[in-house]
Amino acid sequence: MSYFAPYIDETGLHMPTYEERLEELMTAYRQIFGEEVVLDPAVPDYQLLSVFARALDDTSALVLDDYNSRNPGYATGTGLDLAAQQYGISRFSGETDAQLRIRIGAAMASKGCGSVEALLASLKSLRYVRDAAVYVNDGDSADANGIPAHSIACVVYSGLPAEIREVIWKKKAPGIGTYGSSSGSYTDSDGNVHTVSYSAPSSTQVTIVVKVRTLKSDFVLADQEDALRTAIVNFVQALGIGKPLIISQLYGVCYSAVPESLRTSFMVTDILSSAAGQAHGDLYPCAWNGRLTTMANLVSFEAVT
Repeated sequence: MSYFAPYIDETGLHMPTYEERLEELMTAYRQIFGEEVVLDPAVPDYQLLSVFARALDDTSALVLDDYNSRNPGYATGTGLDLAAQQYGISRFSGETDAQLRIRIGAAMASKGCGSVEALLASLKSLRYVRDAAVYVNDGDSADANGIPAHSIACVVYSGLPAEIREVIWKKKAPGIGTYGSSSGSYTDSDGNVHTVSYSAPSSTQVTIVVKVRTLKSDFVLADQEDALRTAIVNFVQALGIGKPLIISQLYGVCYSAVPESLRTSFMVTDILSSAAGQAHGDLYPCAWNGRLTTMANLVSFEAVT
């Protein structure tokens, strides 16, 4: 393409490339000093024009970064913090850009009302809430989970009860009941008091034993246990409400936790899981209103031959 003046239209910001700027500068130079002027890369005048083109291109890059900083999908660092403020969100201590973008997305989705997606997004965007799930029973009788007819059951991990009840009442569809193990009141703008119920998830601590066979001398299990244990704990903690633990997925977690150069130096031969003395096979189930968790002292390793 040939040079064009930067512009913004319905598809976004458009700017010429470095090469197009340089070509435009050389064209203007020849118009001033004559077409016979030599502008090869070895000529000082060409080199000077390339410096000008690079400076203009650097400025364009800055303009593009500023333009993108208004979009949470592209903004980073302080720019992302400013974008988050538009949705009433502040970055948590230690929260990464990727994690903050997820909360911003949830806040954007929460602008809707009356849908399960909007309710769930609003709950997840609340301060201190670490996870949430919403179950719907639109039938005429209680379902298998015990949720009454035409009701929703919100399960919310952490958060402030008053804020949770307010969001549930405001975001649920009219005429839909709420169900859960915890009930409290919410007073609307007209002074009417409503009872809102939801549940905090019950936690089940899982004990995990990983059996490891060393295949090459460069793998020392004792040296890798901390990394393996941390990866397993993080994986289980991130499962979410109502999500079972699929044991086979832990094999990949283990191999990904060690340096790539060591991944063929050992083999995970078996992974065992249990809770309260009850062992489970390939899948550790989770109640719809519960969450699986584990801690470092519940993850151990056995060397096998």
